[in-house]
Amino acid sequence: MKSADIAIVGAGPAGLAAAGEAVDHGLSVVLMDDNSQPGGQYFRQLPRQFSGGDRPELLFKALDHPRLHYLPDCVVWNAPDPGVLAYAAREDSGRIRADAIVIAAGATDRPLPFPGWTLPGVITAGGSQNMIKGQAVRPGERVVVAGNGPLLLVAAVTLLDAGATVRAVVEAAPFQRRAWSRLASLSWSPSLLAQALSWRLRLAATGVSFLTGQTLIEAHGATALEAVSIAPIDRHGGVDRASATTLDADCLVVGNGLAPAVELTRLAGCAHHHDPLLGGWTPRRSADLETTIPGLYAVGDGAAIGGVHLALAEGRAAVLAALLRRSPSAFLRRRRRGLTRRLDRLNRFRAALAEIFAPPETFLELITPGTPVCRCENVTLAELDACAADGATGMVQQKSTTRLSMGRCQGRFCLATLADLVAARRGIEVADLDWPRIRPPSRPVRLGDLLRETVPPPALPEDPHLPRTS
Repeated sequence: MKSADIAIVGAGPAGLAAAGEAVDHGLSVVLMDDNSQPGGQYFRQLPRQFSGGDRPELLFKALDHPRLHYLPDCVVWNAPDPGVLAYAAREDSGRIRADAIVIAAGATDRPLPFPGWTLPGVITAGGSQNMIKGQAVRPGERVVVAGNGPLLLVAAVTLLDAGATVRAVVEAAPFQRRAWSRLASLSWSPSLLAQALSWRLRLAATGVSFLTGQTLIEAHGATALEAVSIAPIDRHGGVDRASATTLDADCLVVGNGLAPAVELTRLAGCAHHHDPLLGGWTPRRSADLETTIPGLYAVGDGAAIGGVHLALAEGRAAVLAALLRRSPSAFLRRRRRGLTRRLDRLNRFRAALAEIFAPPETFLELITPGTPVCRCENVTLAELDACAADGATGMVQQKSTTRLSMGRCQGRFCLATLADLVAARRGIEVADLDWPRIRPPSRPVRLGDLLRETVPPPALPEDPHLPRTS
């Protein structure tokens, strides 16, 4: 078993910031990430044939430090004991014990089903970013970007940089009406406000329609996407289908916010609470970003959706909290106070942004009986309704009956929608539902990787049936 002062899961902004802070203060670090390149979603670099993108060298320099052991293509699949992580990284698979663990696992797209969402050409905002930045692939030529949240602006600008024609950005929230009344709150982070305004002006300068208070209702096409239907949302959250319009497109990029990747914090036994404005289920954390498991910290979007600047500050703050436990010093306390003030400003900005982009109460009316809710196992709304009619009204019963969430994504794309459906049907809050238990592995791993781990023989009790010599 390896050992280190700090083990960090995730080499995105929060993980890299935590690693840099740790090695700068003399700690040994193991940094694990399931991607082949560091940087996470935000710092994926655009290929050379596209414009834009700068690698933040100061953030990446920790990867070359002699006290840091970096494991790419590494899946942390379990937290079997306090201070221990199990990971699969081909011939380097095994376990690591650390004095402190920082989980910076990032977030996943939060897709919402609608008719046609499984057509080729319909992708998530995160998928679009991956195709452009990680694979040098432009996902389409005539693109509609639709959904809810500030990620739509990022996706649209990245598509423009990649040479795509963005037909329209369709935002469900009445963004413009809300933004003006909250400019004072947004001023808590003027740099982020300026960045958002620059994106908006870029879209306007290139003639991209920015439609607010509207939602997509259907994707059309025989064998691939051909067109997208959108409709206004009234003040009560209903969809005005009579006023629907259709846009020709060969690609639809859908973004309805992000959900923290909490598989590891759940496996470790951390307490969680449900907050829709922070992405759903999030680990409970102290002011030092420590979870309810001592020595285990959760930071960045993997703990609560807040964006890259908040992730960077939280990664550093968690390491400082761990350092202060080891060796309190006036220097560390001063640095911690400075980061605390920055975190406070960024959290105020995050709260204002969440209010501006608050979505309609529900998107469930977009789902028709024949719409797949779970695309991995092709489970439709009609099948779920039939299960409920037969008495399988809970999430666990519907999962067991239909195999929903048992496919490749292991529920990352469908469990939240199932929770919304069950909660609405039973008239209770999502937080009050009995969610399916999580079991290792947290993500799919190669069986061959697990076989490379040296496992000591089990400690078995004495067999009373063996012959006795005396």
